[in-house]
Order: sequence, then structure tokens, then C-alpha cells
Amino acid sequence: MLIDPNSPINNESSETFWNDELKNSRYLLGQIDKAIAELTSNPTQSYTIDTGQTKQTVTKADLVSLYQRRDALIGQIAVLESRLNIGGSRACQIIPGY
Repeated sequence: MLIDPNSPINNESSETFWNDELKNSRYLLGQIDKAIAELTSNPTQSYTIDTGQTKQTVTKADLVSLYQRRDALIGQIAVLESRLNIGGSRACQIIPGY
């Protein structure tokens, strides 16, 4: 389920919020991947993406926009992972005191 960042009852910490955003982005990426797979591997002409909050029906004609959205989500996930320090180490500069 996607989280509404404008919700007045959203009193979570910043890190929790961004972790949830990362989960939501990964979930949406999975849904888009399913739609792309369905539309490219079958004679199906349409597919419905259900995020839990909205439903969107896409057709084969929408494949270009699905690929664009997918690429944007991959970039967004990379940025969120980087900012949350997931899958890597932080760089720091050490200056000797002598």
C-alpha cells in the first residue's frame, strides 16, 4: 500500500518515511515489470496495474511509457538506496592532524 506523504497523521521519522518510499517504489517497479512481461509475452492487448490505491489499465501502445516509467523508478530507487546507505558504504575524507 502506498503511503500518502501529505497525510496529517504521518508522524513517522524521516528515515522511516524514506524507507517506506523505497518499498513503495520497489513494489511499483514490480507491478510495472509484470505489466511489461504480460504485454510483451502474450497476445494480450491490455493489463491492469493495481497499486492498492489506484488501478490503471495499460495497453500495448503504452509500452514506451511503461519503459520510461520503469527507467525513472530504477533511478529513483538508486537515489533512495544511496541516501539511505543501502548496499554500499559511505565515503568520507580523513585529514591527518599533523
